Amino acid sequence: MRRESKKSMVLGLLAGTALAAVAAEPPSGNAATFVNSGNHRITLYTRYGANDNSCEGQPKDQTVTVDPKQSVTVDSGGSPVCFCLQVPDRNTCASGWATVKPGGTRHLM
Repeated sequence: MRRESKKSMVLGLLAGTALAAVAAEPPSGNAATFVNSGNHRITLYTRYGANDNSCEGQPKDQTVTVDPKQSVTVDSGGSPVCFCLQVPDRNTCASGWATVKPGGTRHLM
């Protein structure tokens, strides 16, 4: 019985390692990833959905919260993701919009 439980434990560890490897794969070219390297929760206001350069004109928006030491992926359908760290006023970001290309990662603190 002891040999069987060791075998089960080893198989469980291998399965967990395989799942972790899949989860760690980089996002597809349709997504932008935001990584919070800081110690405080960050809220981002994102806009995406068109391939033009104007962040104000993007048709889709999403509010994203990233907990400390965590990451969040925004699937933008292949368009760049514009983001603002302050609540946008009439589509204008007071601090200025920043952009992440599809498949890209932005580290924040």
